[in-house]
Amino acid sequence: MKRASVVVLAVLAVVSVLELSAVATNNTILEHLTKPLLLPLLMVFVLVEVGWNADPSIKFLVIGQFFSLLGDVALMFDGDLWFGLGIFMFLITHIFYIIGFFKLGARAAMQDRRWVLFVYPAFWIIANAALWSGLGPLRIPIIIYSAFLVAMAMCSMSLGTLFGIGGTLFMISDLLIGETVAYGKFTGSGVLIMSTYIVGQALIAYCWTRRVKESDKPPTTLQPANS
Repeated sequence: MKRASVVVLAVLAVVSVLELSAVATNNTILEHLTKPLLLPLLMVFVLVEVGWNADPSIKFLVIGQFFSLLGDVALMFDGDLWFGLGIFMFLITHIFYIIGFFKLGARAAMQDRRWVLFVYPAFWIIANAALWSGLGPLRIPIIIYSAFLVAMAMCSMSLGTLFGIGGTLFMISDLLIGETVAYGKFTGSGVLIMSTYIVGQALIAYCWTRRVKESDKPPTTLQPANS
């Protein structure tokens, strides 16, 4: 990993701690200062580590991160309009991530990890059944949104365990938001939502760049033994 990338991740770690502290203490001013910095820092990390043109999939990662930033900003405000806008921004994120995952080879990778084709759809059914009674008029929008959310996590897991942990944490974070919408906030819900979101997004970015860098390595050739 490049030294500049390590510096960016260190700054991200500091900002993340401040963000989580702000959420835990209901410090709205600090939260509004730190939350919009999370995804831009991850975007900088990606561009520093591999660059925009390193692989066709990188564009989908960075654009997806940009829409996540827009979603983060929208969800900082109260009201159904802002919530709907935020969810729509994250829906676009998931679509771009899914396309990017397929460019990284998710379709072929699923042949080796076919269990994801059963586990994640089953989880989608169970999660929506659990939230159903509390969602009211949001039931259909959440079903549609969560289908893309779970598909994103499924594709990430097909690409590797650490990659999949990142996608799954992102998925859990969003489903926790759905849980608070359906049944109300619980103790520590804000910190849990943001911590799983930050770690999930960071792991996705890290694994994505690592996979691109590994694909750029020239194939090793066997050298003839000295006679």
